[in-house]
Amino acid sequence: MASAAHKAAERSTKGTSKGLNRRAADSTLKDFKATDPTLFVQKEFTNGTAKRMIFIGDIHGCSKEFKQLLEDVKYTPGEDQVVLVGDLVAKGPDSVGVVRKAREIGAWCVRGNHDDPVIRWREFLNGPAQGMPKTELQSLESSDGLPYSDFKITDKPHFEIAREMSPGDFEFMSEFSVIMALPNPYSEFVVVHGGLDPSKAILEQNPDDVMTMRNIGPNGPSSEKDEGDGWFDLWAAKMKELPQPSGDAETTESDYSTIQFKKVIYGHDAGRALNILEYTKGLDSRCVYGGELTAFILPGETMVSVTCPNYDGEDVANDRRRRRRDHSGSKHAK
Repeated sequence: MASAAHKAAERSTKGTSKGLNRRAADSTLKDFKATDPTLFVQKEFTNGTAKRMIFIGDIHGCSKEFKQLLEDVKYTPGEDQVVLVGDLVAKGPDSVGVVRKAREIGAWCVRGNHDDPVIRWREFLNGPAQGMPKTELQSLESSDGLPYSDFKITDKPHFEIAREMSPGDFEFMSEFSVIMALPNPYSEFVVVHGGLDPSKAILEQNPDDVMTMRNIGPNGPSSEKDEGDGWFDLWAAKMKELPQPSGDAETTESDYSTIQFKKVIYGHDAGRALNILEYTKGLDSRCVYGGELTAFILPGETMVSVTCPNYDGEDVANDRRRRRRDHSGSKHAK
């Protein structure tokens, strides 16, 4: 019989995100509105409990290193479950390659702040852009005609990735939730990209904040590290005030209105790199900047990393263009 937690998962929960609901000033696009992301989802195993849960930090288009890490951890399909903490795309040389590998292995993913604009751009391309003249669509590659008031010229790479994706890639990414709860025996863990505000219940979290926060200051969550304290320190202080549940405790639907989950696995904060603490596990180890790509494995809380080159400069830009041609010309992209 499905537990209340699983029933909640079947419905999932939508979240209102200030960035996602902005409309363009341009009259041609004024009626376009992106779909709100799923705020929260409770995952469950479909073929028995996974022997291992393999959590991987921000990949940022580093498909070669992603595949190497799967080899190094001896990933076994059907036995292991891979969980990606967001930002699969952007910055690195092969974003679409990362998405397709994640699809291939059935990875569970949360939505990162770089995944989000790619999803929004593709939704726009699938909608209003279908009826736009070619010349007007081409202007989207400049700073003109952006379909969201909060998009800037720096979002051009996200547009290019969105245009490059297949319908199957988009469908896969559209299902990325902002917050992911894990099934037993890992029910004390929750996965996000940026962080959680310990002053709010899980279902009251702001999606933008969850995807972008690094610190929490007097005015609430912030992406800046010079405002307030690290959210993970405040989270730990809050957790130490609460009674500790047993690891196999059944999570009920009513628990989602309170802070039920004790430990948070996240990415996003490349400036702090690996940040493995009692209640929080930060996995962004700066792979795209010449650091490492890291896997955190349960049970046992072991870690495996692969080194990465610094993906920056003209050579990488040329590599991106070549890969875009390869992906767009593939007859097998679905």
